[in-house]
Amino acid sequence: MATITWTDEILSVNIPSIDDQHKKLIDLINEFYRNISIQSSKESIFKLIKALKEYTVFHFSTEEKYMKQYGFPEYLNHKEEHDRFVQRVLDFEDRYINGKLILTLEITNFIKSWVANHIKTTDRKYSDFLIEKGVR
Repeated sequence: MATITWTDEILSVNIPSIDDQHKKLIDLINEFYRNISIQSSKESIFKLIKALKEYTVFHFSTEEKYMKQYGFPEYLNHKEEHDRFVQRVLDFEDRYINGKLILTLEITNFIKSWVANHIKTTDRKYSDFLIEKGVR
């Protein structure tokens, strides 16, 4: 898997504000992947890890705010998935900073696969529910 290509049919949750955030997240993941592929400097990679982590936390908090505000029944399960992913990224970051992890395409493929699958499956579960509540 090279990069993630956005297509509405596959990745859209039909909520423009969240789709826009998903697109930005995918752009960051693709940039991260490109930099790993060309073996960019440790400093460049670290900046991308930080940007990816910060944007992911921002995006997840947006989704969680809507789910909690409107009483989405699967909110806690969804949040737990987010929390596990963020913890995994924090672990990667910590190990990378401390020289205990070499970021490989295998790790970036994990991140890309997780995000794409999460959008296609888990995020789609809240789509109709939040649209009915007026979230755009």
